[in-house]
Order: sequence, then C-alpha cells, then structure tokens
Amino acid sequence: MLTRLRFLARVLLLVLFFATVFVWLLHPVRVLPQLTSRQQVGMPPALSKDVGPLAPSEVYSVVLWTSHRRGEVGIFRIPVLTYTPRGNLVAMVEGRRNSEKDDVPKVIAVKRSTNAGQTWSPSQWIVDDGNTTRRYCSNVGTIFVDDMTATIFLMYMYCGFCPTRSLMLVNSTDDGITWGRPRNITNLVGKNYVAHPSPGYGIQKKHDPAKGRLIVCGHGFHDGLGIVLLLSDDHGVTWRHGAFVPSVPFRRSRKGDFDPDECQPIELPDGSIRVVVRNEHVYKCNCKMIMKSFDGGETLPKKFMFLDTSLIEPKITSGVWYHNGVLFYSGPNNSNNRTDLQLRWSYNNGRTWSKAMRLWGHKASYSTLTMLPNDQEHLYILYERGIKDFFEEIAIEKMKISMIYR
Repeated sequence: MLTRLRFLARVLLLVLFFATVFVWLLHPVRVLPQLTSRQQVGMPPALSKDVGPLAPSEVYSVVLWTSHRRGEVGIFRIPVLTYTPRGNLVAMVEGRRNSEKDDVPKVIAVKRSTNAGQTWSPSQWIVDDGNTTRRYCSNVGTIFVDDMTATIFLMYMYCGFCPTRSLMLVNSTDDGITWGRPRNITNLVGKNYVAHPSPGYGIQKKHDPAKGRLIVCGHGFHDGLGIVLLLSDDHGVTWRHGAFVPSVPFRRSRKGDFDPDECQPIELPDGSIRVVVRNEHVYKCNCKMIMKSFDGGETLPKKFMFLDTSLIEPKITSGVWYHNGVLFYSGPNNSNNRTDLQLRWSYNNGRTWSKAMRLWGHKASYSTLTMLPNDQEHLYILYERGIKDFFEEIAIEKMKISMIYR
C-alpha cells in the first residue's frame, strides 16, 4: 500500500512539473510588483484632528476655453492650474491645431485671474509650434511654484512622439504676467530619463527630508514605459532623476500588464510623498495605483505600492490636493468612459473615502485641483467637459469646502 502511494505521488509530481513547464513556455515569467489593496498596506493615521465633516458647495463656474473646431486653433485640451506667489490663479491648456489628437502642432495658452477666479485675462501664447508637421509638437506638462523664489515654472515635452525627445522648462518671475524663453534641460536629466511631465502640478517640499526640493512626476520614455520623479535642489537651475518605476515589461506592455502612467505627487505633513498614478493597462483593476516615497522622491519602494479600488478610473489623469488633514480627489466615476466627474475626500490619507459629489454629469475628462495660499475655505477645480465630447469646454469651478473647525 505504501509503495503504491509513493508511486502515485511521483506521478502527480511529474504531472505538475510538466504542466508548469507548459504554462511557462506559453507565458514567460515576468516579475510584477505584488500590489495589494489599500486595506493591506500600512497607512498613517489622519494628520489633523481639528477638522469636522465637510459640506462642499459650488460658488460659481466659469468657462475659460471653448473648442469650436474653427480657426487657427480650434481644440483645447489638457488643463493645468496653479496658485501664484501673490495669491492669484494661473491656468494653462494645449490649443491644438487641426485635430483633437495628441501629436499635432499646438500652442500653450495661459490665462490669469487676480480676483479668485471670477474673471480671467485673454489667452496669452507662451509656446507656439507653428504649422509644423505632425509629431514635431509640444505637449503641456506640469506647472509648479517655487515659493522661496516666487517663481512659476512649466515643464513640458517637445517632440514627444519623436525618437529623440526634448524636456523643456519655461518660467515666470512676475506672478505669471510674462514668461521667459523655454530652455532645454534634456542633458541635465539624461536622455534615458526624459519623460513626459504629467498633466497637473509639481510640488516643492515643505517638510524634511529634502525641504525646498522641487519634484515633478513624468511618465513614458523614448524606449519604454513607466514613471520617474525629476528633482531639483537649487530652485530649478539643475535637474536630475530620482525614483524610477518601469512598466513590466518595460517595452511592449499590453492589457493587464503593470504600466504606471500619468502621475500626480502630493506631500503629506510627515514629509512623505504620495503619488496617484494612472493605471494605463488596467493592472488587476480599473483603479488608481498609489505609490509612496519617504526619502524626498529618491525611491518609490515596491512594498508601499498598492491599488486603491475605491478610486475607479477610465485610464485618466485625476486631480489631487491635500489640505489641513483632508485629501481631495477628482475624476470620472466610471471605469470605462470619461463621464460623470465627481469630487471625493478622505480624512485618513486615502484609507477610506467619502461618498462622491457630482461636479458634471455628462462627458468629462482631465481635472486638476488647487487652493490659494491665503484662502482656507475654497477649492478650485479646472477640468474638461462637454455634452457630446469631453473636450468641448475647459471650465473652472470654485467650491466652498466649509470645513468645520472644532
């Protein structure tokens, strides 16, 4: 009897061995990060105990750009927004010539508000590709502020669809009224780490480690996919790469693969950096990837990466903002279609989220958030919206967030 059992055990082991070999030949082994759900990853407690329940309400909504499909520049897309050192607002978009596609000649248009978003200046073009051929074009990227030097920056990509890309930086030292000439910082970062600065805003660290550091999150590379944190410790004069998270596989990723894409960093009061990432190839779920850095953006350890299944997405850039113990998030509340833009908030750094508040019930796409440094009660949301198409308008909404201070 014992001999028979040993024989059956050996047969079973051989069957399992050949089955494993067969599966491996069909699907070569790829080392994927074992991302877990947010409940399985250690999260810090809420960082403010002085804030009661929120009751956000709309103050007003203003349309800044309309895609009329006529004239020299007919399509407006990819909004970015920031406060200014003097407490004003600056908004930017891509003005796309001839088509709504990403790889067409563009202008980068800027508007400025000095009365908390009620009225806005006419569009100013700070970058103009002219009537070039397709692919030789600019793509608006990340806007950010150095509060120590009162400088506003825009980091963007030129020729992002070419074999050789250029990473560009343009800045304003007069609160966004005028802008200097763009400079090419490709050689500073290194061509292997030139990535598309993701639509949204960059951060300047307010806490140690690396207090004062400027951080931009980029996605996609000339020879592969993934994200990188770009760092400057001298107020934007020089730049280098920090954390690098490649897709798996790095080239030729496909549906279901691990492929982090457009990304938005924020800093929490403990000095850690939280990065909300577009899940481009729907790795395990139609939801956001979350990554964390505890060393000022030098690394993004795998053990602190997870999937937030509460934040469903149709593969898109979303708005994120942290203020006084509350983490805000804006994005389409749909796993497949760019529609139904909603606002959510969390009192415990994203461990749990509030019920969604609808901002726009029709077509809606990219969104970004900001607050004015001298105003603790209002949140600004710049986003794409429409009825038939999600890029019909670029609108800004001012929300009273009505924090109840205990």
